[in-house]
Amino acid sequence: MGKKLSLPSKIKKRDGQLVPFDQSKISQAVKAAALEVVRQEEEAQRVSTDVLPVILERIRQEFQERVPSVEEIQDIVESALMEKGYGFIAKKYILYRQKREELRRIKTVYGIKDDLKLPLNSLYVLRQRYLLKDDRQRVIETPREMFQRVARAVSQAELEFKSKYSPAEVEEKFFQMMADLEFLPNSPTLMNAGTTLGQLSACFVLPVEDSMEGIFEALKNMARIHQTGGGCGFDFSHLRPAGDLVATTKGKASGPISFMSIFNAATQ
Repeated sequence: MGKKLSLPSKIKKRDGQLVPFDQSKISQAVKAAALEVVRQEEEAQRVSTDVLPVILERIRQEFQERVPSVEEIQDIVESALMEKGYGFIAKKYILYRQKREELRRIKTVYGIKDDLKLPLNSLYVLRQRYLLKDDRQRVIETPREMFQRVARAVSQAELEFKSKYSPAEVEEKFFQMMADLEFLPNSPTLMNAGTTLGQLSACFVLPVEDSMEGIFEALKNMARIHQTGGGCGFDFSHLRPAGDLVATTKGKASGPISFMSIFNAATQ
């Protein structure tokens, strides 16, 4: 008997990186394509189980001397589906590949390395608002690096409060929660954590004192908070009501509502 051929230990990604070969990912991809057609989990799993041995055997035959690429593996999946009589499922798989290729082209135009496989809309919002940029407004971090920056900064609170957990433990767990999209912090945290600004709060309530200086001091503070990504509410209860006497001018106060319009205009 001849020596049994082995599966490759590595696979080459589109960016040239070598990663461990994982046949479960092939099985999952076939099952996902089948599910689009048969609409039943059990039947989709049956298709995957039926086709996988054919795919793996062909990989063994073709890649004893070199590392396969992602595209080459996907080509084998397509032909194996056709060979086993699953034409409609093969078509779904082909359409899925075309859609992913289009997304990769668009992401390239955005100039962002999609190292967490995020949806296109998410990448657009990150590029516009959250990823760090240089002085020429060029993006200088990836989504993964953004989450790492945030996790590292937030984890330092463990030192301040003498937590039983180390910053390294919290950093790792918090990063994974964000990367898995189980939890995302507010906008100022994503934008400012780990930067010189360091402003992480999203909501502020500012008092408005009953004087011209106090009113416009609140406006100034509002502008500075908005600049860092925070939002403001205001306490106008200190302002005297409309018609009340103003001792310095002997006139009558215009009331809180008249000043609210100034604050409203300043936020636009």
